[in-house]
Amino acid sequence: PADLEEAETTEAPADLEEAETTEAPADLEEAETTEAPTNLEEAETTEAPTNLEEAETTEAPTNLETAETTEQEPETPSTFFQAVGILPCEVNFEEGSIMSTVTVGGKEYPLLFKPRLMSAMVALKLEIKQSGIATQRLIVYPKVMHFPKPDQPHQLAFQLVGFEKDAASSAISMQLEDFEFKLSGLWQFIPVCRVPVISVFRNFDENIHQNLKKLDEAVAAKKKVNFMKAAHVPVIWKDAPFKPFRFNPKLEKEEQGRPLFLQLKAKFIPAKDGFEFVALLAPPLEKAPKFFKASSEDKATVQKQKKKKANPSKANPSKSKSTAISANATPSKAKEKQAKQSKEKPKPKPRPVKAQPESEE
Repeated sequence: PADLEEAETTEAPADLEEAETTEAPADLEEAETTEAPTNLEEAETTEAPTNLEEAETTEAPTNLETAETTEQEPETPSTFFQAVGILPCEVNFEEGSIMSTVTVGGKEYPLLFKPRLMSAMVALKLEIKQSGIATQRLIVYPKVMHFPKPDQPHQLAFQLVGFEKDAASSAISMQLEDFEFKLSGLWQFIPVCRVPVISVFRNFDENIHQNLKKLDEAVAAKKKVNFMKAAHVPVIWKDAPFKPFRFNPKLEKEEQGRPLFLQLKAKFIPAKDGFEFVALLAPPLEKAPKFFKASSEDKATVQKQKKKKANPSKANPSKSKSTAISANATPSKAKEKQAKQSKEKPKPKPRPVKAQPESEE
């Protein structure tokens, strides 16, 4: 299941968190490539990235931990949030590491992975080492990072799910051609992107819901917000018959309407760092499947925690420095005064030369 939230695009984040290190550790321990799995897991095409590194441009219900859309459409196995595709590319591993990038159309993108799928990355490196072929056909999730400034372009990365040695080694290959992605989510505009997006949220799961309720309050908000982040995938669709939802601050909530849930096929275009519409895979739905969505309270709590964590680290050192400076300043000032006084004292020495009486004589 993929991760998608409902789209009330009233809130654009003031700052964006970078990708969770659980998906793309910057300092991941080196992998033992000598023990790579012999069989690679097939792509989990029903699961979208757990944490999508991007702007949270939606406003959640104030009293909701998980998003429960009302009056759901009858759900079928094909109706869920999803973002997955086939990416032929050149894979570039760092020396002595499993951290890597991919080159597509002359552009380089980070290749991320989740710890539980690290075996796929290890197996991919081993395959390239043994075959000497760096060009591989990967099954990936798109990961998009948007920024608050409208003129600042989004950044794109891909998360590895698996790789294929031939064109029909997994179910997803039967549905998609090279560079094609299946995107299922809410069709809408978000404040931090000029083109409409397919917003992919995390599908609702009752077991996960119950586990989230058991979280310790001290860490619950951050974990929920990270877990429930959505992927907002830009899609260029000229003359689209379905108008993307756009939030209107002048309208009441009841008058806003809601975004359509679309299931479509799009092609990745490296030159545009985005995706172009190819085909509609199913009729649009007015009501989306159930999904997780972080509450406004949890988001506010996370922002407060960030500020609280940032202020002491910046304020305390400055205070200690100023204290030290003031402490050092007092003796120096005293010394200056003493020096001035010592300089002033010798000045009266010309007294012996008190020539007033002599001059008068």
